[in-house]
Amino acid sequence: MSKKNWMIPGLLVLAAVVLLLITYFGGITKAEEDMVIITVNGEEYARIPLSSPQTVTIDQGDGIVNVVEISDHGAVMLSSTCDNQQCVHMGEVTLDNWETRPNQAFIICLPHRVTVELAVKEE
Repeated sequence: MSKKNWMIPGLLVLAAVVLLLITYFGGITKAEEDMVIITVNGEEYARIPLSSPQTVTIDQGDGIVNVVEISDHGAVMLSSTCDNQQCVHMGEVTLDNWETRPNQAFIICLPHRVTVELAVKEE
């Protein structure tokens, strides 16, 4: 097998490990109100309450662009310039589905190092 044939399974395993580490060490963020937290390269990029729906374009330069749509009930990765499009295919994370999704409250674009987290308010 060539290097390219190992790249996709390797990225999937890496994504699974990252999700496990986030879940184990970080857990789900509790907030005073429901919000979406976007991180880029491990640093917080934006913290947006669901009460302020908007579209966020993350342009890291060199053609690296992710577009996140935030609604009053969740978030979705509308588009990305990454090759594999896994983040786009993860679908919407919402207040109704975040507990039953395989990756729970996260949408992750591993090639661009962008995470979108639904932080649910404390009850």
